[in-house]
Amino acid sequence: MDEMKKRAYLSRYMEEVQIPEEIKVDPMISELLGQHRELREKFEFIQQEFENVGGTNVDELKASISDLEADKARLASRISSFKRKMEKVKNLELLLKLTSKLRNEGEREMKLQEQMQRLNDEKRLLLHRQQVATDRYKNMRVHMETKLNSLRTELDTLKNKDANNNSPDSQLVMAQKQVIAATLRLDQKEKQLSDIQKATKECEEKLQQRKNEGCIEIPSPNDFVVYVRNLKTKNETYKGYQTDIAGHRKELAILKRTEDIVREQQKTFHNEILIIERKRGITGFRETRQQLESVSSSKAEFDDIKGKTLEEMSKIVKEIQSRIKERQSELKPFVAKLQEQRKLKAQIESKYLVAKQKYLNIINEYDTASMELEEETRKLQNDIAIYHSKFHNVTQQFSCLERLNKRTRDESKAVDTGNCVSNEIKTYSDYLQKSARVLKKETKALKEQKKTLGNQNEHQQKQLDTFQSLQQLLKLKEKCQKDAAIKKANEIKQDEIERKKLDQIIDLRQTEILDI
Repeated sequence: MDEMKKRAYLSRYMEEVQIPEEIKVDPMISELLGQHRELREKFEFIQQEFENVGGTNVDELKASISDLEADKARLASRISSFKRKMEKVKNLELLLKLTSKLRNEGEREMKLQEQMQRLNDEKRLLLHRQQVATDRYKNMRVHMETKLNSLRTELDTLKNKDANNNSPDSQLVMAQKQVIAATLRLDQKEKQLSDIQKATKECEEKLQQRKNEGCIEIPSPNDFVVYVRNLKTKNETYKGYQTDIAGHRKELAILKRTEDIVREQQKTFHNEILIIERKRGITGFRETRQQLESVSSSKAEFDDIKGKTLEEMSKIVKEIQSRIKERQSELKPFVAKLQEQRKLKAQIESKYLVAKQKYLNIINEYDTASMELEEETRKLQNDIAIYHSKFHNVTQQFSCLERLNKRTRDESKAVDTGNCVSNEIKTYSDYLQKSARVLKKETKALKEQKKTLGNQNEHQQKQLDTFQSLQQLLKLKEKCQKDAAIKKANEIKQDEIERKKLDQIIDLRQTEILDI
């Protein structure tokens, strides 16, 4: 329950505000988002410090000290028993050196594997961040291109207005001003678009380089974190068990070999001593001597153990007292810092709540203002569209009427005076009658051609059908060849990638072997 409460508390303040891309372009909104991001990072840092400071518990420290002391006592008893066993073994120092070297090499190998795993994790995180950045840049680019196209359409409409309206009135002046303002905005947006395109190209090149290096596909962040956590725990437990088993096996092999050597030597010495005792007539002397030596050695051992235990007990008591005092002196500044951090936390929480309230008020004001402006713009756009359509209809009707009026005047003048309308046309009525006669003659000629071509049409239609079917077959053949070529190229690329991966694995194995 505590973890769920903590997650709910953090998600309440660490969640990103979802704002559409069109509103994010506004400089005021981008500044507010930057401030919100900075506050969120500060809150995360303070929360981590609070957890680190609040995680230290006095009871846990006392329990850890008692566990360490118990481990120390166990290790001391094991070391003493091991020393007693190994006092009579030859080349003990050499064996100990070799075992220590083997352990050091195993620890070094484990550290190198952990470093490799850490580097791979960092590499995958970098690739994920680069992919997110490229997606953001692409979205920004699409948004800016759409805005640029809308501005260009507005500019074209304004230019058409200027071309249609030749009268120097106030509307033309306003349109010119709007065109100038639109061109300035267009230049600014083009500069921004060029900068964004450069940045996206750089990011795409970096991403392509990383892809060419043979990186693995990136899973989702949550799955990746869970996978890495499980893998780390499993790997640590496996390595720990493996190192323990290897150490015990080596010790067991050494002990067995030394035991065999000692038994063989003991047998040979025992046989020689029995032969010498029989020759000199003192059989049983060795056994009685061994009994006496064992009794004296056991008495000396008991005395040594008593003295050592008393010394160790006094040392342990002194160490415990000194550690308790040191721990108390170490914990004093931490307790003071914890109290200060709690005060700072309360102050920062109050400031954060005030800033959050201000931010929410600003967002509400911005939403209301944007809604009002959108409604006004829609109304104005509808009015402009209505006036534009009316204006175009009136201008077209006026131009048609002017043409008809001019034609009727020319025709009436030509009929009254007897003069020609132009060099080629006498009157429009004569011209139209002549064109009608010409069209009749052409229709007669075309009907005759149609009769002659009707017989040839069937043969030509068959040829056309065969040609079209042949053309389709050739296209299908070309498509099949292209697909086969693409498949071959993909197979070659996959083989090259697998070879590169195998080479990398072989190089890594070689480096590990050389390090070992």
